[in-house]
Amino acid sequence: MRVRGAIVALAAAFGTLGAGTVAATEPSAPKFTSAEIQAAVAKALASGAKPQELRRARPAWFTEEAEQSLAATGVAAAPVDAPLPGEVGIRPGSWMISPFWCTMNFIFQKGGTLAIGTAGHCVDGNEPVVLLTAAPTGGNPVLVELGRVLLKRDAGIGKDYALVEVPPERHDWVFPTLAGVGGPCGTYTENTPQPVAHYGHGVGVGTGGTPRAGMGFALEDDPGLVRGVDWDWDADSIVWAGLINGGDSGSAVRIGQLPAVSNLTHGIGITGLEPSAVAWGTRVTTVTNRGWSLVSSPLCV
Repeated sequence: MRVRGAIVALAAAFGTLGAGTVAATEPSAPKFTSAEIQAAVAKALASGAKPQELRRARPAWFTEEAEQSLAATGVAAAPVDAPLPGEVGIRPGSWMISPFWCTMNFIFQKGGTLAIGTAGHCVDGNEPVVLLTAAPTGGNPVLVELGRVLLKRDAGIGKDYALVEVPPERHDWVFPTLAGVGGPCGTYTENTPQPVAHYGHGVGVGTGGTPRAGMGFALEDDPGLVRGVDWDWDADSIVWAGLINGGDSGSAVRIGQLPAVSNLTHGIGITGLEPSAVAWGTRVTTVTNRGWSLVSSPLCV
């Protein structure tokens, strides 16, 4: 197995955002050599490690009483035990607390309908999707209930995405700019691995929302030791080394030059890249190919 693609000096790549984009606050990026990544991946495969979905159970402070209060109005004050959210409104990086602890990704549009993405394994039947956020009007954190699940696929790496409707009465809460790291500015559709950045609510490393960076890579040959796992960037999925944890599922992932590239769905914690792990995401094009348009940040030039 040989590693190819964008195993590059990430500081330089992230420092060159390119003309026609808005500068963003970049998280610190991991730095690994191709040999280190190759050795860590080989060791993970040999150990029998399997990719794990990165969702977690809904937080204990979201009680049945809080759920009932929210159901009556669609917006309710967050319980006093809730952590402070790191973002305002409904946007890439918003924190899903129910039916699972996950993270939302990009804003999409079809006609007059607005939707926000997450991982397919983060939504469950007709159970309402609830976010913890700060209301654009100010004040204390609130819980907000989204609308119907409009699109869902939960079939493993590269086939794991969902869209949840933003109710019309909440359209003025929608902000397409990715919390913490900026963008998206268009969509990256090529298959050359790139440095990436995401903003998620991983347990411990991301509670409240934390920007993190990763190193995209690809293996020259698919080792074939784990079924259903891609080790390159293709039409369905991407793979990178970076800091991830449970609760990050659904996060919006963009490349260093700000275009959207994928969500974040799965990961393997492996020896040799600590504290980083190997992460996978489903390409944004799996959604836009279904007739939805990605909404870019208004800060893109």
